[in-house]
Amino acid sequence: MAMTSVADTRLLLTLQFPPDDADKTNIQALVQKELVHGIILPSIVLSEFFKIAGPRIGIQATARIINVLKDRGMKVKSIDEEHAIETGKLLIRHTNVPFADALIASFVSLKIAEYVLTDDPHFNILGTRTKWFS
Repeated sequence: MAMTSVADTRLLLTLQFPPDDADKTNIQALVQKELVHGIILPSIVLSEFFKIAGPRIGIQATARIINVLKDRGMKVKSIDEEHAIETGKLLIRHTNVPFADALIASFVSLKIAEYVLTDDPHFNILGTRTKWFS
């Protein structure tokens, strides 16, 4: 299965803590549609999700959520040397972008994924294609 998208932490947070019922329905539909083609889950996203969700719902519940997403087809990918170098290049050109966002964008820069599943404006600054629900 070819991976075509990469998850930003906002995807997981919106999926777990949707602001309203309409967003809940929309984010679930987006994830279901994207899982057909595969979603990359960068290891840094796991760290960010644990940092934010863990205090709210507990470490065990957060781990269960990640395991369910993996069971549904998300593939956790670690950061390797190629990603580290590409991330550094992105950060040289865009000094005000958070490190994690540049690292997530590196999957698109390296053509491992086509776009990032997010509405975070930092990815626009990076020139990274994104997709979100309307």
